[in-house]
Amino acid sequence: MFTVKKPAMIMVLIVLLVFFGYINHNLTQQSLLKASNDYQKHEEMELAKGIEADDKELVEALSEGEDKDDMEIIDTKGNVGIDDMAEETNAAIGKTISKEDSLISKSYFIEQRLSRDKLRAGLIDRLNEIVNNDNTNDEVRTEAQKKIMNIGDISEKELTIEGIIKAKGFEEVLIFLTEENAKVVVSRDELLEQDVVKILDIVMGETDLDASNIKIMKKN
Repeated sequence: MFTVKKPAMIMVLIVLLVFFGYINHNLTQQSLLKASNDYQKHEEMELAKGIEADDKELVEALSEGEDKDDMEIIDTKGNVGIDDMAEETNAAIGKTISKEDSLISKSYFIEQRLSRDKLRAGLIDRLNEIVNNDNTNDEVRTEAQKKIMNIGDISEKELTIEGIIKAKGFEEVLIFLTEENAKVVVSRDELLEQDVVKILDIVMGETDLDASNIKIMKKN
């Protein structure tokens, strides 16, 4: 009769224990990761609700005095109005990102990222109204469409730059880009010279901006 020796059985049991231990570890890690992601999403949703009213007021303030009747009389010189809308939105975003009260918030990066994206979404809505207005002439409609595409390009660059900076060892980062300048906020107790150089190289490599037009700030 075939028999299994004791040492062989012990080896089999050890292999099985290691195997099941590995499986259990992986399942635990996946469970923790899912819980962490769910918690982060929940936190972002709660923060979004908390600042939704403030963002709505900002968007409404930027839109004040500009209704559909105003858009009906846009002529070939209306591109100046489009640029003004973009500048007002950029100014509002830049102001909240740099504000001292904002910088001391524990949830600064989530709050400001949501605020930035909401204000831009409001601008895009207004530009779409111009594009879809039957009384808008072709030149202005083209200008508004270009501005919408430009906003999309800038948002994509911001995501790319934030990802690269994080990969260089920064725990959290927020960047706000315009065609003329950039503001970068990183999570750091101390912002060393080599950190500044590193960030400048990344931003300049992904944009056409000069170092003098890039402002770097730290969030403790």
